Amino acid sequence: MVEEVSSPPTTTATPTGLFARNATGLVRQVSPFSAYVLNFIGGHPVQPLAFGLFFAFATWPGGNFFLGGLLAIPMVLAFSYSFGLLTSMMPRTGGDYTLNSRILHPTIGLIGSFCQCMANFMSAAFFGRLIVTLGLGPGLIGIGLVAHDQGLIDAGNTLASSKVWIFVFGTLLFLAAAGVLGGGWGWTLRLQNGLFFIVTGGLALCAIIALLTTQSQFITNFNNFAEYWTKSPDTYHQIINSAKQNGVPLGAGFSWGNTIPMIGVFATFSIFSWFTSFIGGEIRQARSIKTANIMALSGVTSLLAILLCAAIFLNTFGTDFFTAANAPNGMPGALNTAPTYFFLLSASLGSVPISILLVGLYLLFWPMLTYFVFLQPTRTMFAYAFDGILPKAVTNISRNHAPYVAVGVTFVMTELVFLWSLTNDSIFQVIIYATLIQLVSMGLVGLSALVVPWRRPKLYQAAATKIRVLGVPLVSIAGAVAILSAAFIWWLFFSYAGFGLADPTGLFIWLGGLIVAALALYFVARWVRARQGVDLRLTYAEIPPE
Repeated sequence: MVEEVSSPPTTTATPTGLFARNATGLVRQVSPFSAYVLNFIGGHPVQPLAFGLFFAFATWPGGNFFLGGLLAIPMVLAFSYSFGLLTSMMPRTGGDYTLNSRILHPTIGLIGSFCQCMANFMSAAFFGRLIVTLGLGPGLIGIGLVAHDQGLIDAGNTLASSKVWIFVFGTLLFLAAAGVLGGGWGWTLRLQNGLFFIVTGGLALCAIIALLTTQSQFITNFNNFAEYWTKSPDTYHQIINSAKQNGVPLGAGFSWGNTIPMIGVFATFSIFSWFTSFIGGEIRQARSIKTANIMALSGVTSLLAILLCAAIFLNTFGTDFFTAANAPNGMPGALNTAPTYFFLLSASLGSVPISILLVGLYLLFWPMLTYFVFLQPTRTMFAYAFDGILPKAVTNISRNHAPYVAVGVTFVMTELVFLWSLTNDSIFQVIIYATLIQLVSMGLVGLSALVVPWRRPKLYQAAATKIRVLGVPLVSIAGAVAILSAAFIWWLFFSYAGFGLADPTGLFIWLGGLIVAALALYFVARWVRARQGVDLRLTYAEIPPE
C-alpha cells in the first residue's frame, strides 16, 4: 500500500548516500506574478508572430486562424489543469517526473521526464540556430536595408549562412541562459521578469506603431523604402502578384479542412503554460487551485495576445501581402530578409534608430526563452537525486543557492544536442522532434490526472480542491482531454505535410533510445541501491518531502 504522507524537509543523508532532501536553501518562494510570467514565456507572442504563424496562411489557404486559435483554448486548459491540479496535490520539485513516478510507476516517471528533458535540449538547440538564422542575420540585413548599408547586409548574410557563427552565437546564448540560473533564484526571477517586461514592451510598441499606421500609409511608405533596392515603384503589389503567379492561393474561401491544422499551429505555440509544475514547492498557495488557474490564465492570455497582435498587423500590412511575403521566396531577391513585423514597421518608418531598437528588443526574447527551457532539466535532476536515482552531488549549490552542477550538466547536454542539430540540414526537423517527443511526457501527465482519484485515492482526498463536473472529477476530465490533445497533435504532424515531418524513422529512433535509457537508469540505480541495503521501490512509495 502506498503511504501518501510527506516527510520533514530537512532529512539528512543516510550512510548509503540515499537521501530525501538536504536543506540546501535552493527553494525560495515564487510569487503568483512570477509564476504567471514563467508560464507565459513559453507561449510568448513574439515567437509565433515573428516567424511561426504566418507561413500557415500560404500552407493551408482558407484556414481561419482566428477560429483555429480559439479552438486551441480547450487544449491549453486541459494541459494547464492536468499539471496544475496534480501540482496542488503534490507541490514538489520535479514536475512530470515526480507526478508520474508517484501516481503511475517510477519507470513511467523516468520515461516521461527523459522525453521532457530531451525535448528541452532539442528546443534550446533550435533556439541556438534561430538566434542567428532568424535573429542576428536577418536583423543586420533589415537594418542594412533601412540604412542603405551593404556592409551590414553582407554581414547578416554571412552570419546566417555560417555554421561556425551559428555555433558561436548559439553557445553564447546557452551560456547566457545558464548565467540567468547561475545567479540564484532571487536574481533569476528578477531578471526573468525584467526581460519579460522589456520584450513584451517591444511587441507592444510594434503593435502601437501598426495601429497608428493605416494600410494605405504602409503601402506608400513600404514602396518608397523598397524602390531604392528593387527599382520598382510598387514593390508592395509586385510581391502579391508574384505570389499569385507562383500558385499561392491568396484570398481563398473558408476551408474547415485547412482550419484544423491551424489548431495545431496554435496548440504547438500555446500549450507550454504549465512549467511552474517543476517548481511546485516554491509557489505561494501551491496547494490551492490558484496554481492551476495561473497556469491556465497565462496560456489563454498568451494565445489571445497572439490573435490580437496578428489582427493588428494584418490590418496594417494587408492579409494578401503578408501571406505572399511569408510564402516561399515571397520577398524579392533585393530584399533578402524575413518579412517580420518589426522589419516591415522599420521599413515603413524608414528610421535606422527605430530599426536597431526593434531588432534589439526582439533579440532579447531568445535568452529569456532559452532560460525557460533550461529550468526544467535542472529541477528534474534535483528530483532524481532526491530519490536516489542520481548521486546527491547533483544537488550541490553555490553560496548564492544556484544549482551549478545541474545547470552545468544541462549546458553540456544542450551543447551535444546542438552539435547534432547542426548536422541536420532541416532546422525545423529539430523542433518537430522536440514537439512530438515532449507530447509523450504531457500525455503521460494527462494519464496521471485521469486516474489519480482511483489509483491514489488518499492523495486525491487530501487535495485542496476536488471539483466535480456532472459527478466526474475535474482533474480526470482535464487528463482525458490532455491525452486526446496530445494524440491529436501527433496525428496532425503525421497527416499534414505542411508541418514538415520529413523523417518519422528518426523520431522513433530517438523515442526508442530515450525509453531504453530511462529503463536502464532505473534498474541500474535500483541494483546499486540494493547492494547498499536500500530498496529504491520504497522511495517511490512515499510522496517526496517539500
